[in-house]
Amino acid sequence: MLDAFDQGWADPTQISSQGRQAQALLAQARESIAKSLGLKVDEIELWGEPELISPIAIWGAPGFGVSPFIYGATERSEIIGMRGKSKQSFEISVDINGVIDLELLTQTLQPNSIVAIQSANIETGVIQNIKAIAKAVVAQNAHLHIDTTASGARFVKPSYWSTLHFDARSWNGPSGVGVFALKNGTRWSNPLPHTRPTRAPNSFSIPLALAAASALEHWIADEAANSTRLKSLIERVRNHVKQTISDVDIAGNAESTLPNIISLSFLNVSSEQLVAALEIEGFSVASGSACVASALEPSHVLKAMGLLTHGNMRINLNHDVQDGEITKLLALLPGIISKLREN
Repeated sequence: MLDAFDQGWADPTQISSQGRQAQALLAQARESIAKSLGLKVDEIELWGEPELISPIAIWGAPGFGVSPFIYGATERSEIIGMRGKSKQSFEISVDINGVIDLELLTQTLQPNSIVAIQSANIETGVIQNIKAIAKAVVAQNAHLHIDTTASGARFVKPSYWSTLHFDARSWNGPSGVGVFALKNGTRWSNPLPHTRPTRAPNSFSIPLALAAASALEHWIADEAANSTRLKSLIERVRNHVKQTISDVDIAGNAESTLPNIISLSFLNVSSEQLVAALEIEGFSVASGSACVASALEPSHVLKAMGLLTHGNMRINLNHDVQDGEITKLLALLPGIISKLREN
């Protein structure tokens, strides 16, 4: 990271030697990120405001505001919030496993609709059937925006898509770097005020962009060695909790969730107390909604799935997690839940 700041501090638009060096490094970073994500370099733009990528991508779609805007009930709050800018908006429900109602989506689609769907959910890890969704969308010549902020480099592109949103944090990169992808040939207009053709504010930090590219390369190498292990650890958590703790909702199923995320909700347990109790034991877990300012606010995602919204804990495993850490967590968790229920 320090090397990135040492080398990439200059303005790449300047003609000084330092500026040219920064420009060359930035070009290398863009090429690396595009290649790692399976995209063409002219299809991506780097953003320093990742949380704005999906709203801007949707806002710039042809006819947004007039054309039907369709989104899933478990989308991130900034995407759901775009319904306020559209004269026609339709929320597509999910089943108890968090999977989009494909039949309802197909029935709702109209020519020139704008569809926003996440590839996977960051709270529950639930993976959507993007291939089937894309097939339904292209049949109506609609615009398809896919939010990949949870799946990141695990995302496999369908043959049809319009815009994509990646966040460097999904591959353990730095906060403050995102990737906006616009498929070549797709109609899209930057809705932000501008005086020249541009698809991004270009306000990102070059050192952070360099760090994001490097982190992505390393993440892909680590994923090849750790994906199966992480999935096995998550399955251990799922099975152990089912066998040792009563009255618990486990979001999604093992077959259609990311290999590194699991969401558990325990009846008659305070989320805040649960997070605090685990922190005392050395474990950092999250709870509640993953896309609002207050981390312990009840999750609209769990509500849409018909699951408990209190007593929630969310585990998101990184590649460096040790098997022994999961063993320790599982040994402690039943006792912690029992104690909290007694209070």
